[in-house]
Amino acid sequence: MNSFVTNELFLSTEYIRNHSLLYTGSVCVEGDSLICDYLKNTAKSLGLSLSDQDYNEKWVVLNLAHYQDNDVRIYLDNSIKENKSLLFIILTENIPQNAIVQRYAEMELLSVYDKLSQLISLIKETPNHENVKAVICDRIFGAEFDALSLKEYLNEAEKYQTITASQKDIADHFSALYISDLIDAVFTVSKYGKVGNIYNASSYPFDTFELKSSLYRLLPPCVSFKMDNNAHEQPHYSALSNGKLCSIGFKNACTKEEALRYTLSAYTQKFDLFPGFITSQYDGKLSLLRSLQLDMLREFDRICRKYAIPYFLSGGSMLGAVRHQGYIPWDDDIDVSMLREHYRKFKVVVRDELSQEYLYQNFENHNGYHYFFDRITAKNTYFATKYSDAYEMPKGISVDIFVFDNAPKNPSRFFKKLMRKRLLMNVRWKNRARKDKAYLLSKLLLPILRLKSMNSYSASYDKAVRKYEHKETGYVLPPATDHTYRGSMPKEWFSEVIPASFEGVDTFIPKGYDNYLKIWYGENYMTLLPLSLRQSYHDYYRLDTGTHINHSDKEFDYRGELL
Repeated sequence: MNSFVTNELFLSTEYIRNHSLLYTGSVCVEGDSLICDYLKNTAKSLGLSLSDQDYNEKWVVLNLAHYQDNDVRIYLDNSIKENKSLLFIILTENIPQNAIVQRYAEMELLSVYDKLSQLISLIKETPNHENVKAVICDRIFGAEFDALSLKEYLNEAEKYQTITASQKDIADHFSALYISDLIDAVFTVSKYGKVGNIYNASSYPFDTFELKSSLYRLLPPCVSFKMDNNAHEQPHYSALSNGKLCSIGFKNACTKEEALRYTLSAYTQKFDLFPGFITSQYDGKLSLLRSLQLDMLREFDRICRKYAIPYFLSGGSMLGAVRHQGYIPWDDDIDVSMLREHYRKFKVVVRDELSQEYLYQNFENHNGYHYFFDRITAKNTYFATKYSDAYEMPKGISVDIFVFDNAPKNPSRFFKKLMRKRLLMNVRWKNRARKDKAYLLSKLLLPILRLKSMNSYSASYDKAVRKYEHKETGYVLPPATDHTYRGSMPKEWFSEVIPASFEGVDTFIPKGYDNYLKIWYGENYMTLLPLSLRQSYHDYYRLDTGTHINHSDKEFDYRGELL
């Protein structure tokens, strides 16, 4: 099973779990279609029991182009005889076009689609068929399916470096079903569908012009978009209405753009994000954002080397260095770390050594800064996430510096104490009550918390994390991160650093990087996440590179800077 199919199944299983669609009985899946494999693999991933004999419900995949009346009669007769539920998953071919009916309902579809009408009549003519449900599936697209002819458009783009659209494309309206949504529709109808009912399964409405323009946006900049000036056409429609399915709780597993992006990734065999997509996430400024961070990393590295201060990349930056020799493709920051004894020396020398282009920020030297880690920040820049924008604080493009502090082997009590302090600091810093289950408590505490300055809370937290500073416990943890719950790690993993390359910058990772990455990212940390999880950890809100724009950078998309 390739990574693209794995991503589609992951989307389905997460949706099914999150919407409580797990079937409690045993299921039998039959039919001569690749859809059967998708359903079976999804069921296995969810721990659902599959059986050809002892089952509660049978899911039968029927292709309208190939099904036999006798086979359908056998399924119906056995269902009635054994008193088992039966769900037909009906795969249509090209749904007939109709210039008047814009969205087909079930009765309209039967009236214009003879093959489907014959099948449904066959079911209804069977006595005692009330334990039967049916799902009519729209054009299916995904890693293994191409009802949208995307491969044809891709071939054109590869051959001519152009995607050509026409007035006819604008008039061509249709709908389609993403493979992950098909699976979720089956589980939805199985659990909440009414017996004797037919449900249309469709994901998104399209027109061919929209499809081609979306493809253009997802491909590299070398592909151009061309519009033919041919005559206008009357709109024609070939679409399924999924309103009835939505009425029993169905929703799409992902957005239309994401479904197209995942499908195109499979067709092009590109596992990374499309350049246009990741660039647009940052208004075209991602390459410049990273360039500034790499400059700050070089400056940080220069100071540490000059004074023989050991440091190492941490978090996603360490994983990026090991797996990608640079940034994780969907990441937007750099994290470095050092042990407390080395940090003490660094904090002293950085005051005089740091270039005038940058600021060194922590709660001790920068008013309003109350993060639990330090930063080197580029002057005259602004970078805010939706999280950081809620706080009154200095914001800019930066490199984050984390300290690994001595900690007990079992740090649960130590960690809980730190978390309580952090929660109180968070309420005081935001200066308003939380919006979660702690709303009432935080509202009561806020007037009391306001009696002390934020600096006093930061100082108290700094003292708390240094509780074991002068006691050699043999273990460390980075108390400023949100991953402290993973526990302490042996100090020996970080006591020696080894060379590593990060986007061409000579830097370091700890000698025990493999153990660290397994704890933080799992045993298979070298395996890429499903495409649907390849998103920046930060919820980007505003980015301004200020005076640092480099006009000689020909690879940079300046459109983002001119917004």
